[in-house]
Amino acid sequence: MGKVLLKHLTRFGFGGEAKKLVAARDEKSIIDALLKPYYILGEGTNVIANDKGFKGTVIKIATSGLEVKKNKILCEAGVKLQELVDSANKNGFQGLETLAGIPGTVGGAIFGNAGAYGREISGNLKRIKIFDGSRTRWIPKKDCAFSYRESVFKKKPWIILAAEFNLPKGNAEKLAKKSKEIIKIREKKYKPSLRCAGSIFKNIVVEGGKIPAGSLLESVGAKGMKAGGVYVANYHANLLINNGRGKASDAKKLINILKNKVYKKYGIRLEEEVRYLGF
Repeated sequence: MGKVLLKHLTRFGFGGEAKKLVAARDEKSIIDALLKPYYILGEGTNVIANDKGFKGTVIKIATSGLEVKKNKILCEAGVKLQELVDSANKNGFQGLETLAGIPGTVGGAIFGNAGAYGREISGNLKRIKIFDGSRTRWIPKKDCAFSYRESVFKKKPWIILAAEFNLPKGNAEKLAKKSKEIIKIREKKYKPSLRCAGSIFKNIVVEGGKIPAGSLLESVGAKGMKAGGVYVANYHANLLINNGRGKASDAKKLINILKNKVYKKYGIRLEEEVRYLGF
């Protein structure tokens, strides 16, 4: 594929022109496209892309293989997370049902150790297939340094190709019902039509639990704040929305204002959950 506007590849709707886009539908296509500089993109649901674009290759992971075997699921990185959840539920495998409704791909979810309602995608992972720059190989979960919204993949230039999940048996009907309930809850906060990236900031991990970033933001008056065409939702202080005319520079400006307000009041430095492309 030739040049493409990044705003069409991200849910936020920001971003200028990328030099090149490759839709990689198999492992060979992914590896062949790794020309420096590059950026690995899934569904673009958690990304703020630079208004000035990206002078490199955007590799959109579009692999789609998913296989169920006894008590495990083998899944390629480009599979949508919801498809994995649905497959697990249908086959009576528990452990992924609370991730229902989270947009994006399995690879993106593993990269950021996505989670919801007390569970993270790493919980039932057994191993991950990667390309480490010279060869493809499987690595065990213990080598992935998973923690709250973190993984080794944020620190090493490894490409996630596929994953194997080991899942305990459960009741398919109950699991599907749980997922439907969670999707209803999520869609009240994150309507599918919104130009947003979900929660902007990570919660604060403290001994004994977490402090919701949304609570800190609400206490400093974040709700309804604006910068250009980007604003904070009036019902959720950790949600930024593009009104259709917003730019990535507006989002960055508002993010910095919010971080400074929280730091000034609490001495806490909020850390973004969203990723940046081209900055």
